[in-house]
Amino acid sequence: MNCKKCNGRCIKNGFQVNGRQRYICKECRINQQAIYKYNAYNKDLNESIVKLVANSCGIRDISRVLSISKTTVINKILTIANSINRTRFNESKQIYEVDELSVKMKGMKRCWIMYAINRKTRQIVDFNVGSNTKEKLGKIINSVLRLNPKKIYTDRLTTYKNLIPEDVHSNRKYQTNTIERYNLNLRTHIKRISRKTICFSRNIKMLKASVKIYFWYANNNNTIKLQ
Repeated sequence: MNCKKCNGRCIKNGFQVNGRQRYICKECRINQQAIYKYNAYNKDLNESIVKLVANSCGIRDISRVLSISKTTVINKILTIANSINRTRFNESKQIYEVDELSVKMKGMKRCWIMYAINRKTRQIVDFNVGSNTKEKLGKIINSVLRLNPKKIYTDRLTTYKNLIPEDVHSNRKYQTNTIERYNLNLRTHIKRISRKTICFSRNIKMLKASVKIYFWYANNNNTIKLQ
């Protein structure tokens, strides 16, 4: 058989405790089995988790559907999120919208998902999760300003006036329809931020991981290779 990691040649190397034949790769020296009984070893597991996360499934839902433990699901989501790098954009003179989305979070008064979206391509330029402070909003705005925007539309939060140059900023009514519609998609597609549900985030790290998967992998035509 060939190695599941490096595709090198494997040779027999004794037996597992469960009696199954064990193999060792002659190249990377990793022990493995030809077939694993536990579903967590399935090579397509990461793709399945991504699809379920982006289709309103919580940790327990994914655990039941894939027949793996909740701990494995949590670890896999964090690993997948860590393997996704921020998307690089090569564009200018585009129109962007910036908004904040309130999320239910255990132990916090209010938690926010703040992000910027390209109105034409619907691509997420940058995002942040936590309190909507001037510092965190400033990081998102700076990401947009580096792209030399034609216009940036926001709501009437006063913080934006101090962050965005007046010549490209607008907070008129009905100019953030694109991002407001995307907010609805987020609440529909990610269970942990749905308004009326018993499923909510207890850990800000898990919330950020789920949003990152949704923004930069699940809706990016699968151009990013998962580890």
